[in-house]
Amino acid sequence: MNARGHPTGQGGGRPAAVFFLAPQDRPELGPGRCSLRGPDIPRIGLHGILGLETISREAAMRRVRIVTYQLPAEVEGETPQERKHCQVERVLAALNEAGHSAPDLVCLGEACTTGHLYADPTDRSIYEDAIEGPTIRQVRALARRYRMNVALPLEAYWRGSLRNLVVFIDREGALTGIYAKVHPTREERARGIMPGDEFSVFRLDFGAIGAVICHDISFVESARCLALQGAEVLIWPNRWSGWGEELCEVVIRSRAIDNGCWLVRVGYGYPHGQAWRPGMQLGRSGVIAPDGITLSSCGRGVGLSVAEVDLDAERIAHSFTWDDEGPFRWDLFADRRPDAYWPITDPARVPAARQRNLTKVRVSSQKRA
Repeated sequence: MNARGHPTGQGGGRPAAVFFLAPQDRPELGPGRCSLRGPDIPRIGLHGILGLETISREAAMRRVRIVTYQLPAEVEGETPQERKHCQVERVLAALNEAGHSAPDLVCLGEACTTGHLYADPTDRSIYEDAIEGPTIRQVRALARRYRMNVALPLEAYWRGSLRNLVVFIDREGALTGIYAKVHPTREERARGIMPGDEFSVFRLDFGAIGAVICHDISFVESARCLALQGAEVLIWPNRWSGWGEELCEVVIRSRAIDNGCWLVRVGYGYPHGQAWRPGMQLGRSGVIAPDGITLSSCGRGVGLSVAEVDLDAERIAHSFTWDDEGPFRWDLFADRRPDAYWPITDPARVPAARQRNLTKVRVSSQKRA
């Protein structure tokens, strides 16, 4: 048994990662989510192979069981109130299901309680208070019930303004921290979303964690600011689509590699039997290791994925700065030259925003209020 009273496996601990995939990804395993173990798990290197650790080493490891839940991409309901109710019910059901997986951390997709509704930004029945709202109270109760940390992304009021947030809740149901999206898109700002102004790192019982939300990841400085403050795990809730898979995947995985962090990506998926095509939500919610290897994935479907990682198993790189082997993240940060990076913080180098091209506006799949 581990510290939470959950079994650690037989004869040598758990494998590095346990994948729970949508059935369309592994049809030969039958309906429902599929557990891949042993030879089904790709070789992922020394950074997280928990199954090769001996029982005597388990006490020295920081095992973290991370659950990502991929909700449906399509929001149901005719009115903003109906769509909000649908989303909240989906979130609560997802957290109840995830709670039975003995998680240390559960993460959901961007704005999961509203789904980027087009609604009156002053309507407090849609956009609740981030600390005292009814949805937050229900999620805090579930975190306490299942003894799990929760990263809850939502659009809500905080510090007097409507913001795109991630609220961190600990195993006791207490609020640990709130991050406000620093880079809301122009579309979000037109809907009344105000930007945050800092990248904050919070401490949960297993380690240091930070968040970037959707568009934030487009800016290399976002993840770097968190890593420089000691973040080991980066949460990235998103609703990404439309750019082409290869470009998106390179951007996403590079943020983990560049900063030596574990990246938890959480987006949205589609029901089994619905075809995926470019322009739809990327999906693939799961965990990416510091060397860019994907450890778990929900594929394109709806459901959860689970990965168990060792946060103390840092990436070791050869011939990075010395002709030897050493801790990549330490060497990377030790070789930085902040004195040469002044153009990054020079406000004069921020160009004026361009006007929207009304002849090439992408039609939203959501119904507008």
